[in-house]
Amino acid sequence: MNTRAPRPIILESAQVVHVRDITPHMRRVVVASDGLIGLSGLMPGIHLKILLPQPGQEKPLLPTFDANGQPLPVPDESRPTVRTYTVRSFEPQTGELAIDFALHGDEGPASAWATHVQIGNYLGVALRPNIAYREADWYLLAGDQTALPAIGAILEQLPATAKGVAFVEIPDETEEQPLEYDADIQLHWLHRNGIEAGKSSLLQEAIFETVIPDAQKQTRFVWVATEVMATKEIRDYLRMKHRLANHELHAAAYWKLGMTEDAYHELRHREAQQ
Repeated sequence: MNTRAPRPIILESAQVVHVRDITPHMRRVVVASDGLIGLSGLMPGIHLKILLPQPGQEKPLLPTFDANGQPLPVPDESRPTVRTYTVRSFEPQTGELAIDFALHGDEGPASAWATHVQIGNYLGVALRPNIAYREADWYLLAGDQTALPAIGAILEQLPATAKGVAFVEIPDETEEQPLEYDADIQLHWLHRNGIEAGKSSLLQEAIFETVIPDAQKQTRFVWVATEVMATKEIRDYLRMKHRLANHELHAAAYWKLGMTEDAYHELRHREAQQ
């Protein structure tokens, strides 16, 4: 029985202090909060929840907690819109946290917020200290554009002794972004060039053709995040073909073709209950 206490949730209202376009469809938004200054464990590459204000609100109305640490409900009409993103970078000295947004115009509340964001705007951030990857000799990192912020953050933290390969599926060459890192990781950009996201097999094909070292010779870690069906296909292949153990494989389904994040979250919740 696991009796370890859950890690506390960090919940803060943060103000936008900087905005920069990394590529035509990837925007980096830096927010800052005094409550984030000096915090440890906010490792770049981990997930966080952003809480977006409702129309007419300057700041999102954040949940409060009871004496037992349980969140108290926010009225429906004031409840912030919640989406899952990645800590792209974090500066504990200043409390500045960077989040990369894939821009799709006003298609979706997070993209709409990031498309029109201005210095001084607010959003809420909620997260738990965590780790983004496991230490290993050899790495395989793979994902689509939604996973690029996490892959970039992991690459920048790996030591120079780390070896491996990374695959990132993006719409076209204009979405390639400069990544500076010390590790001996060969980065490959996979261009869909007109193929709709979620309907490409570029990631699967690249991974199927990759030579993965034997676990008896090198410690290895595979990190994959993309559309749910592609993630399942890749995960099943790696487990059956290369016998990756649970501690060697992180395979996350970030989204589902044809579903909003809210609908996909509800589907996963129902499946977990079953």
